[in-house]
Amino acid sequence: MHTRRIEGKAVAGLVALLAILVAAGGGNYVRNLQADEASESQRPFHRYERDDLTSLREAYEAEAASLQSRYDAAKASRTRAGNAAMMDEAVADFERVRAQSDGLRELGAQVAEREARIREIDAELAARNAIGEGWEAHLRRMTRI
Repeated sequence: MHTRRIEGKAVAGLVALLAILVAAGGGNYVRNLQADEASESQRPFHRYERDDLTSLREAYEAEAASLQSRYDAAKASRTRAGNAAMMDEAVADFERVRAQSDGLRELGAQVAEREARIREIDAELAARNAIGEGWEAHLRRMTRI
């Protein structure tokens, strides 16, 4: 009879410990879920599926490479204003060079914009890897402090 009482106390202690761990894990899960949802709303690509993000990233890379080659070609063929003797020729040269420079700046801005989008997609994929997916995400939310 004495061993049953000891075994009963040991089982009761284990059940109490298990209940405490489940309660702590549940509280931790809720806290981490709220933090994950708050950070998720800050990310611009959080609603996209992983496969769609990968495809979108590849498309942005191809477009950025195309724009970069156009930018490099335009930069290499840039002309300079000549030494026009007449004022109207100087104005025409200036307008031509200005228009070409505006186009070059626009191409450079488009390249930078595509590269920024690629970085945002990379950041989204890195955030998803840090959080995990499926059961891994649930376990991480429950155990992350």
